[in-house]
Amino acid sequence: MSFLLSLLVVLHLICWAVALGTWVAAARTRQPNPGMAHAVAGAVVIGILLAVLVSIPGLTAGDPNHMKLGIKLLVGLVAVALAYIAQKKGPETPSAVWFGVPTAIVLNVIIAVFV
Repeated sequence: MSFLLSLLVVLHLICWAVALGTWVAAARTRQPNPGMAHAVAGAVVIGILLAVLVSIPGLTAGDPNHMKLGIKLLVGLVAVALAYIAQKKGPETPSAVWFGVPTAIVLNVIIAVFV
């Protein structure tokens, strides 16, 4: 089971990296790649799966921090919504939405590391 959890963590981090990388690649033109929204959604889905697996009693050592997981879920869902709005609006995406995507991604990573 340890291998499965590690594999899911790696996939989760790769999805966040792809989402941020595709945003950086499209930052100049503001023409979002559909992969950005899909990567953010994939990261959230894998994160939910990880949260479920870590919450199973006896599967991992210690209790999960449910407050942290809830905040990360909320920030992740905001990132998904912003990414799909940016994908739908294309180059006419408002600045608040466009810059909200990487802000939510980086905030999610910061919460994961420092909280």
